[in-house]
Amino acid sequence: MRKYITLFFSVLPFLLACNHGGVPNDVLPPDQMTSLLTDVHLVDGRLSSLQQLPDTLYKYGTARYLAVFSKHHTDSAEFRRSYLYYCANPDELIDINVKVLADLQIKTDSLNKLVAKQRTSVRRATPAAPASTFHPSGGYGAGVQPQIAPATHVVPVKSGRPLGSMHHFQPKTKPGTQPAVQ
Repeated sequence: MRKYITLFFSVLPFLLACNHGGVPNDVLPPDQMTSLLTDVHLVDGRLSSLQQLPDTLYKYGTARYLAVFSKHHTDSAEFRRSYLYYCANPDELIDINVKVLADLQIKTDSLNKLVAKQRTSVRRATPAAPASTFHPSGGYGAGVQPQIAPATHVVPVKSGRPLGSMHHFQPKTKPGTQPAVQ
């Protein structure tokens, strides 16, 4: 009996050290980490569209990342600590990343629907195309021939002579001499 009691008390610290079913107190919970990572990815996307100069991230990124951390009531140190924890637990990180991708896909789909809706409203607002529009079937609409504006021929001129003539270049002269008169 004494062996069992000794064995029980020697294994007890190891059992108490294990954290079953939860994350440590100094780590963001998975739902909050998902929301935070979604917003961080959105900021990354916005920053990638800026011209990449040496101080671009510092100049534009710092304020945006701080705004994201403020929105989620956290700071960069807690985010880093949480990210390192989830990197050490890849199964949880995979679950979080799957949720982040799903959130980003939902946002992308809603933006695509909004853009499509705006395009259709613009199409309705523009007048119908004229009958002389070229059709891909091989002709112009309703037997109407296109109206072609008469061509105007403009000859660029340099030094009073047309560019097509043989004398449009000025001969080079040596410094201090007079150019030849033609």
